[in-house]
Amino acid sequence: MALHKGLTKIGFKVSLCEKHFHDHDETWVILQGKGTGYWVDHGGKRKEFDLEAGDVWMIPAGYEHGSEGLKATSKNSGDFAIAVFNGTLPEGSHKPGHYYVETERYIPTFELRKTPTDRYTEPLGLPALMRGIIFPEKGKAAFQKEPTPGCNAGTVLCQSLFTGLTNGTERNVLLGGNYSGGQWPNRCGYQNVGIVLAVGRDVKDFVVGDLVFSGDFCQHTQYFAAAASENSLIIKLPGAVEPAHAALFGVASVAMHDVRRAGVMLGEKVLVVGAGPIGQFTAQAARLAGAIVTICDLNDKRLAVARTLGTHATIALTPDAASWAAVKQAGPFDVVFEDSGAPVLEHVLGGTWGQGVLKHRSRVVVVAGRDRVEYSFNAGQGYELSVLHASHFVGDDLRQVSRLAAEGMLKFGPVIQDRVKVEDAIAIYNTLRDSPSSLFGVVFDWR
Repeated sequence: MALHKGLTKIGFKVSLCEKHFHDHDETWVILQGKGTGYWVDHGGKRKEFDLEAGDVWMIPAGYEHGSEGLKATSKNSGDFAIAVFNGTLPEGSHKPGHYYVETERYIPTFELRKTPTDRYTEPLGLPALMRGIIFPEKGKAAFQKEPTPGCNAGTVLCQSLFTGLTNGTERNVLLGGNYSGGQWPNRCGYQNVGIVLAVGRDVKDFVVGDLVFSGDFCQHTQYFAAAASENSLIIKLPGAVEPAHAALFGVASVAMHDVRRAGVMLGEKVLVVGAGPIGQFTAQAARLAGAIVTICDLNDKRLAVARTLGTHATIALTPDAASWAAVKQAGPFDVVFEDSGAPVLEHVLGGTWGQGVLKHRSRVVVVAGRDRVEYSFNAGQGYELSVLHASHFVGDDLRQVSRLAAEGMLKFGPVIQDRVKVEDAIAIYNTLRDSPSSLFGVVFDWR
């Protein structure tokens, strides 16, 4: 609607008015005389109105309406005059005029749409620059000052509480592996736990103060703006989950995705090669799927953790290939998860027909990142093997991890070896570069 100047000076007389409707609200201002009006609402119910000078009659959009005059004369008084003005015309509506349901074959209705706005939002008072972790060159991690993100439509702006190290992926990028793209500076990080400071437009399921986990590669930063659409990798943390434990929800979700990708079934024999964080969560997820799980590694401490987490059997390997005899004796296996990144497929499949640790028509899931994968064609053919790859996790993997963690079915505490202030992060990355096997689950505390 707009300003209507001199409305009472431009009225017109109405003796009768046929039934019609508009795609907009319409208002009659009764200037003089007496008359009647009626409308038929969206449900088809009719209502009568007596109109006289000084009255204002507002007819909603889509209501059929008209005037049939006074009962005594079947017309309005001779001096009955009105001024009319229209309400807002929605996009796509007819030009103002008389329209008839009998010919148009529709009844228009309005729908309220609330568009969130930050027009009057108080500034958060955040610093213009924040701390972040970057790889400025191959093999080097450093802190940097970078712009603090804003809260755009479809995102939530969060202050970091904890971030989790993704040991294998971040070491791969740090050292210029296949995930790095060979470019510097570079960075990596997809395990962010934070408190929501602001909610952007079109975000429905989050409010200020929520504790959340995001797995959408928000990096290791003091603040992060996480995508918060229906398909985004973000979840509100259940009250039963310790926030520091949720900093490993990313690697746990990768493991969940891998187990689902392999289609692990009740009673199947599963071998997990590599007892790092993803291996530990793979073993737990496979066990929850009903499998009989064996895990092998060179590190006795990691195997001890696996036993506390319920793995059915552990096997200590050595650099000597002969140690794989114990794995073969424990098999054969329906599914093998290669979580170590080491060149072990020659032991899993064997050098030729029937020399590996597999059942016929088994599945091998190659998880840990590397540039190339090699194995004996004859061995794979002999087993009629399915070699599977798995990418990043999806939203339902994350939701199931969160649920199982809240129910106490998926354990995180034993996997966290180092919970350090973020000020000590560079030392952790130096260790990751030089002695990766000495690290396990690592959580950076940003508080």
